[in-house]
Amino acid sequence: MLPTALDEHTVVALRSALFSADPENPARAAIVSARRKVEPGSSHQERARAAYDQLRAVVAELGASSRIAMDPALVRSLFECSAVVTPDLFAVLSGHFVLTAGAIQRLGTASSEQRSALARLDDAEHVGVFLLTELGYGSNVLEMKTEARWDPSLRQFTLHTPDRAAVKFMPNVADGDVPKVAIVAARLIVEGRDEGVFPFLFSLRDHSGTAPGVETHRLPEKGFCPMDNAATRFDGAVVPEGGWLSGGIASFDQSGKFHSSVPSRRKRFHHTIGQLQTGRVALATGTVAAARAALSLTARYATKRRTAGGKWMLDRDNVRLPLTAAVARVYAASALGNAAWAAIEPGENASPDGAGSLLAMLAKPMLTWTALDVLQECRERMGAQGMFRANMIVDYIGITQGAITAEGDNQVLQVAAGLALAANRAALLPRPAGRVPAWQRLLDLRARALAEREGSRGGQQAMEIAEAGAAAWAAHELRSTCQDHTGAQSLLEHVAELYGTGEVLRTASWHIVHGTAEPGEIRELEGRRAQLVEELAPHLHQLIEAFGVTADLTPSAFATENYLTASLPESWTS
Repeated sequence: MLPTALDEHTVVALRSALFSADPENPARAAIVSARRKVEPGSSHQERARAAYDQLRAVVAELGASSRIAMDPALVRSLFECSAVVTPDLFAVLSGHFVLTAGAIQRLGTASSEQRSALARLDDAEHVGVFLLTELGYGSNVLEMKTEARWDPSLRQFTLHTPDRAAVKFMPNVADGDVPKVAIVAARLIVEGRDEGVFPFLFSLRDHSGTAPGVETHRLPEKGFCPMDNAATRFDGAVVPEGGWLSGGIASFDQSGKFHSSVPSRRKRFHHTIGQLQTGRVALATGTVAAARAALSLTARYATKRRTAGGKWMLDRDNVRLPLTAAVARVYAASALGNAAWAAIEPGENASPDGAGSLLAMLAKPMLTWTALDVLQECRERMGAQGMFRANMIVDYIGITQGAITAEGDNQVLQVAAGLALAANRAALLPRPAGRVPAWQRLLDLRARALAEREGSRGGQQAMEIAEAGAAAWAAHELRSTCQDHTGAQSLLEHVAELYGTGEVLRTASWHIVHGTAEPGEIRELEGRRAQLVEELAPHLHQLIEAFGVTADLTPSAFATENYLTASLPESWTS
């Protein structure tokens, strides 16, 4: 059984390594206040509608949506707290705050239409949604077919869906009783010319009904992430000129002629779609927060659950060892998430153009897939208990599955990131000064070798480059964190070594085939990993306590001192 005594100094140091911002922030209290009890038998539609009620409650507590959207630290906290406390709400945050309220302010011109939209979004009575993905080609900008046709005489656009492949697919606009402010990604057509894909803002639905020229069709229910998902098509829906979010790179003159300072249509799209990077990182770090919560619940369960012979569950090595390895992976993912937020946030720590987007594309797959692996481990270790929604883990798995696909499918992002790393011959990967441990050297070596190899690269090779680059980058960030938090330096160094050693062993065959490591070195790393797990196991309680998952954040019986009592009716406790 884990020791109960905690070194508060160590826990505080670990917590500051995990969280770049104060975890005890206003978002936490607002999310907890908005939480709804998990009710048996709640329908998909009831849960989806309740998420909008929660959104309004959070905004009422924290202030206007437009203000929240421009506060990166608050946005991050909302995503991470919501993932843990209110997973159904988590699914609608990005569309409302990041991709609508945030996009209007970062890409707009403060036109009357934009100011009006923000005013409607501010109290969340109108919910923001972003319509990008199309039924035929997903989010592939080269194949996007929805059109926004410019009428110079009326100085307005009309939206059109030319065929079935162009139908907007998935955004949550099916519920006819919930007003929606929408941003639609559409191909700008001027005098028959294609000028590239831009975002267009308009009121898709208000209290009087759906806008003329818009038709929605409710999609089937998903097995997780309850939302009012819909297919949407346009037939002449009007967008005023002030609803065009050009990002300052294009305009129409007084005669209605189009002008742009960016010649490339592809670059125009990437300039005006930058908000996606924030959404990607927010979703990804939210899933890691859910994984931290699941580890906390599972470890608490394992310290109170007896097994054969009266042995505590956590004293079984088949439970203790995988949980310890999972904790190391979550610390590494948290470190990479912190770096990704720093790279995309405005300010002196922001990465130069291109680097922030690259890190976001590397981080989202690494973080969400790590979270999914850890959540599945926790679900299985908790046995049948892990299947109940009241214990949260199945909902955590659901939002993580959703995040893997949302705002850039993980595989697609890995291909793009891998090709970018190869084009730069790994120049954007960290290059630490001084000596590094053998495991870090091997991670770096593989990442650079894959990126620098000659010849054409297919999607699978690009994904390998991205995966190797993300693993090496995460290890660097976690090692750097060790130096910055001396109160827990030794413990963090062991966590970093366990993560890095595990990543090298996962690709041991590559190192042996390419001659970068001898079989004897791999055997030594295997022995060292086993040793690290045993050395860290007694400190699991401190490593997990730093996650800050307290009983007020989750209804799970395993957040309490006595799960036997909390799991049963009060009348059964005598």
